[in-house]
Amino acid sequence: METKPEIKVLIMCGGKGTRMWPISNMDHPKQFEGLLGKRSIFAEFVARVLKRFKPEDVYIATSEKFKDQLKKQAPQIPDKNLILEPAMRDNLGAVGLATSVIAKRHPKAVMIMLWGADHVIQNDEVFLDAICEAASLAAAHDRIVHVDCFPTYPSVHNGWIKIGQKVKTEAKHDVYEFLQQVEKPDLETAQKLFRSHEYLIHVGYMATKPSLLLSYYQKYAPQIYARLEKISKVVDTPQYQSVLEEEYPQMEKVSIDYGIFEKLPPKSQWDLPVDMGWIDVGTWELLYHGLDKDNDGNVIIGKVNLLDVSNSLIINHQGKTVGLIGLSNMIVVNSDAGLLVCPMAQAPKVKELYNSLYQN
Repeated sequence: METKPEIKVLIMCGGKGTRMWPISNMDHPKQFEGLLGKRSIFAEFVARVLKRFKPEDVYIATSEKFKDQLKKQAPQIPDKNLILEPAMRDNLGAVGLATSVIAKRHPKAVMIMLWGADHVIQNDEVFLDAICEAASLAAAHDRIVHVDCFPTYPSVHNGWIKIGQKVKTEAKHDVYEFLQQVEKPDLETAQKLFRSHEYLIHVGYMATKPSLLLSYYQKYAPQIYARLEKISKVVDTPQYQSVLEEEYPQMEKVSIDYGIFEKLPPKSQWDLPVDMGWIDVGTWELLYHGLDKDNDGNVIIGKVNLLDVSNSLIINHQGKTVGLIGLSNMIVVNSDAGLLVCPMAQAPKVKELYNSLYQN
């Protein structure tokens, strides 16, 4: 009888939410906001994971500055399972740090890594079944096993994954070769990828043996790996915090997609596509495309009165009613921090607006 692998879940909760001003800002990123309900997206995601996993098996990685928000919004998770970065060095360093801690404490475990703190999932059981199956496959094979989704439109905000031949069918899940990753293409390229039917949207959910992932750090990011080794040696000792604060800020600021995943050899990764009702809340445009629309193609959250408005995202987090007339393909977001009015096609420029506001 096949034994089930020991599984640890890592939720990555970084990011400044620059593309979703005014609801999201440096001090209170979007993942900690209740965009769609009373609970934040992050708190909803933690609750979703806890339907299948014990709190002591769940780790959360984020910046030290968000420690109080984590403890307030996810009080179920033990303090020792909060992996706090002393500086923002992008996610190559963040993933390496969290993987090193989990590998040190649980050398025989399989790690499920979830960039899910700002995602909405509409079918919890499909999601949970898929990540558990990915963990079983990763435990039985030296593979990184991804869980991704079929595209519903030509997104320029997400990475895309080209899949190859079907490797196997496991527990009703088809598993495919992972051939190529294309990071955030331009619109023309995204339209070609969408029409090809050979690509998935890169969700950011995967399972791997921590030792396997660290071996890729050793090969493809040796300078960061050397610093991770120093940190790993003092995990759960009184020296941990001082060594972390010395080594971590010196790590190269680069994403794991460019630092590791683009360099991996063929056949080192598999992909398991599922339809789990996944919505990326990374930009206002992504949120609009993910949510249900009314008969005029609008997504409406809050007190709003509309006349001749179509195909728009309208969010009002203030008590007074927002009235809009004669708009089409627009984003209107009203919050305590400010008011955004933006054509849907100009949504990528919200990051520029955010930077200009906070740099000045």
